[in-house]
Amino acid sequence: MKNSQTARLSRRWLLALPLLGALLALPQARAQDAGAIERVNGTASIANAANQTRPARNGETLRAGETVTTENGAEVLIKMKDDSIVTLRQNTQVKIAEFRYEDKPTDGVLVNLFKGSLRAVTGLVGKARPGNVKFSTSTATVGIRGTDFEVAILEQDEGSNRAGTYNYVYDGQTNIQVASGQNVNVAPEQTGLALSAPRPGEEPVQLLRERPAFLRGGGFDALIINLTQPIQVMPRLR
Repeated sequence: MKNSQTARLSRRWLLALPLLGALLALPQARAQDAGAIERVNGTASIANAANQTRPARNGETLRAGETVTTENGAEVLIKMKDDSIVTLRQNTQVKIAEFRYEDKPTDGVLVNLFKGSLRAVTGLVGKARPGNVKFSTSTATVGIRGTDFEVAILEQDEGSNRAGTYNYVYDGQTNIQVASGQNVNVAPEQTGLALSAPRPGEEPVQLLRERPAFLRGGGFDALIINLTQPIQVMPRLR
C-alpha cells in the first residue's frame, strides 16, 4: 500500500516539474521606474531592495524602493517620471519608498529621508493629488501643497540649532507633522521644525523666526528652474 502511494506521489511531482520550471523561468516583476539621475557631482551610489549597490551616474534609472546616498561634497539631481525634481545635498541618504504614476487616484509618492537634506519641486502627482505625496523622516512627515521646499535632518544640537527635522519653503505651502498629530503649516520663506527631543512644556513642532544658516541650498539649485517645466494637471477621475 505504501509503495503504491509513494509511486503516485512521485508521478505527481514528475508531472508538476514542467509547470514549476515554467514559473521559475518567468521574468521577475520589477518595481516601477520612478525617474532617472539627471546630474551627479561627486561620489554617490544607488542601492536596490536586495542591498546591491551601483554608482549613481547621469541617466541612471531609479526605481521605487531604491536608496540613493551622496558622499561628502557630492550632490545628485533626480528628475522623476511625473516631472518632479529632487536634489540631494552632500552626506544625504534618501529612499524612494513608493512611486505610482498611472493617472489614477492611487498615484502617490513617498520619500524617506534618513540623513542629510534635500530640495524638492512638486510634479504632476503632487499637483493633481497633493495629499498623496509625502516626505518623511524619523521625527516628522511633510505634506505638500504644490510646492518648492527643503527638508533637512539635524542629528544633534549645533549651537542654537536644535536636533530635528527642518522644513523650509521657497514657494507654495507644506505641512509638517509629528507622530502625536501636532502640526504646523509652513508658508513661503518660513521654516518649520519638528524637534527630536522636545523639552518639558515645549511644542514638538513649531515655526522658526529665522531660516537657519545651514539651509542655504547647493550647487544644483540653479538647474531646478531650467528643469522645471510648466506642469499641466492630470484630469481627476470620477
